[in-house]
Amino acid sequence: MIDLDGLARYEGRPLYLFVGIDTAGSRVHQAFPHWAKRIGLDADLQGLDLPEAAGPATWERLVTTMRDNPSVHGAVITSHKLRIYRHASHLMDVTEPLVALTHEVNSLDTRGPVRAFARDAQSLDVLLNGPVEHVADGRPIVCLGSGGAAIALLLATQTDLLSPRDHRPELTIVGLQEDSLADVRAVLDRAKLGDAPVRLRVAADPAECAALIAGLDPTSLIVNATGLGKSGPGSPLPDAGAFPPASAAWDFNYRGPLTFLEQARTAGVPYDDGWDYFLAGWACALAAMTDRNAAQVLAAFRELTPRR
Repeated sequence: MIDLDGLARYEGRPLYLFVGIDTAGSRVHQAFPHWAKRIGLDADLQGLDLPEAAGPATWERLVTTMRDNPSVHGAVITSHKLRIYRHASHLMDVTEPLVALTHEVNSLDTRGPVRAFARDAQSLDVLLNGPVEHVADGRPIVCLGSGGAAIALLLATQTDLLSPRDHRPELTIVGLQEDSLADVRAVLDRAKLGDAPVRLRVAADPAECAALIAGLDPTSLIVNATGLGKSGPGSPLPDAGAFPPASAAWDFNYRGPLTFLEQARTAGVPYDDGWDYFLAGWACALAAMTDRNAAQVLAAFRELTPRR
């Protein structure tokens, strides 16, 4: 682990940062040395935790400290994608179109001019066309949660920005309250997706989520993008009975109690966890920062880091 003061003083092997809230528990720390060796990346990884309440000066300091230290080559950002865009995008020299579309940054390359990327949608696009195709399978999708992962799912399934789409599944995004859907609405507007088969709904608690699902297509893929079961206890659904018998489940979490996934197992529906999403997120971010092919990097990561 490293903090901002330590980052300013850092000298040594090329360093990539993992910027989040509680990064110490991630399996990436064990996996990264093997990944780096396989893809020919001579670098180390350290976590840097910042609180959600950190003010604008913190994000500006993070970017300028990375930029001004030649030993720091970049960062993967998890929990703070919106904050770093909101408070430090003026310090980024090159931003790809998805950054402007999502108002998020999930990786920074600081080896030269500061380059900013938003590759979460690419991660899901790669998975929907491969590793999790067995649960997606063209089904309508119900996304419980309306944050960055929901926006990534929206762009991966409803646009041709990442790969051509012959089929755009119906997508229902569920937020806890109307205000929580504001960012999704903004992306829909910026991406000009007014005609897409997308519905935005509000469900304030697990019982309301279950009632909403009961009124939707019973073959839907139900996605947990709330963080519940990892960053917080519980599940967005009350019990296994909330899963229609012909539905499927995908939990974006891969560690923690995984209550949602246990409910899906009990219900006997096809399911997948967030392990491949974790791998794809890192593969796409590192590929962007280091100018590598994301699909090839993901294939290497999946081979090197099987599920436990």
